Amino acid sequence: MFFSDDEVYRLLEEDVPYSDFTTNLLEIGNKKGLISFSTKHDTVISSTEEVEKILKKLNLEVDFILPTGTFLSSNETFLKAYGKVSALHVAWKVSQNILEYASGIATKMKKLVDTAKSVNPDIEIVTTRKQFPGTKKLSLKAVLAGGGYPYRLGLSETVLVFPQHILFYGGLDKFLDELYKIKKKSPEKLITVEAKTLEDAKKMALSGVDIIQLDKFSTEDVEFFVSFVRNKSIPTKISAAGGINENNIADYAKTGVDFIVLSCVYFSKPADIEVRMFLDR
Repeated sequence: MFFSDDEVYRLLEEDVPYSDFTTNLLEIGNKKGLISFSTKHDTVISSTEEVEKILKKLNLEVDFILPTGTFLSSNETFLKAYGKVSALHVAWKVSQNILEYASGIATKMKKLVDTAKSVNPDIEIVTTRKQFPGTKKLSLKAVLAGGGYPYRLGLSETVLVFPQHILFYGGLDKFLDELYKIKKKSPEKLITVEAKTLEDAKKMALSGVDIIQLDKFSTEDVEFFVSFVRNKSIPTKISAAGGINENNIADYAKTGVDFIVLSCVYFSKPADIEVRMFLDR
């Protein structure tokens, strides 16, 4: 994931729009110090590279860093830097916030993936585009760090037909009758359609929809539909979406769907990252 210099500056500017009044008041800014970041529980760390950019923008020397995606136990240090105390205090909170929120997502993503794959090794877990506004890059990087994948980055690269699209198109029957025309217009794209009922899902499968997204279906109905598609040797792929989280992901994975779509990971509890500073003597 690429962050431009301007994006790094904006992260800093949010917290320090003018100057660090406290450090200036105490006249300690020109002293030398060290800063370290450590885990306080089992954590998949994420966005250490972005924090490294922040540290370097502040003319701090990065002495040690572990990459995004590293799994660490509690009390493990993964990033250290040194330099002027004024820069250390500017970097401190913005860096901690990034690491805690991103690592929280990455850690929960790993738990979700591990839980699902423990009962269905062939399944994949993907995420929606419901990130909190302004956090997309950090969130998606964290998802990848935890072993998941983004389902859609935005509206511009995939075809996902929702019920409201079908409403304006003229209804499901008209849409399915003209599906071949739609596929001809975009031959390199798979057509994904969201189903709200089993009856609609069956019609879609028999009409050649590439991927059918079962939204808020019970696990029993998902399992029934998976059997229906597999028994008829229909090549349609099936996803389950809507309300899936750490409490029920294993049950949905057991149904045999090809992948699970979720957004709960974006609202994970932040990781607990300890930040310590020392005088550099």
